[in-house]
Amino acid sequence: MEMTTCQTQSTVALHDLKELARRDPAFTTALLATRSTQEAVELAATNHISVTPEALWRHRGTLMAGGLPTWRG
Repeated sequence: MEMTTCQTQSTVALHDLKELARRDPAFTTALLATRSTQEAVELAATNHISVTPEALWRHRGTLMAGGLPTWRG
């Protein structure tokens, strides 16, 4: 099955977000402090990562070790 451009961009953005969280403790702390996917999107944007709230919601609990971050539904 071929990925659409939107899916590909989302996959790249999520990879970039995970990589940034792996190498930047300050970003990790800030990401864990977000209270919503929208806040996380805004934080990502300040780091030149364009990701949607929907993509973050689909991958909540899998972005970092320990099943974090999670946001209330």
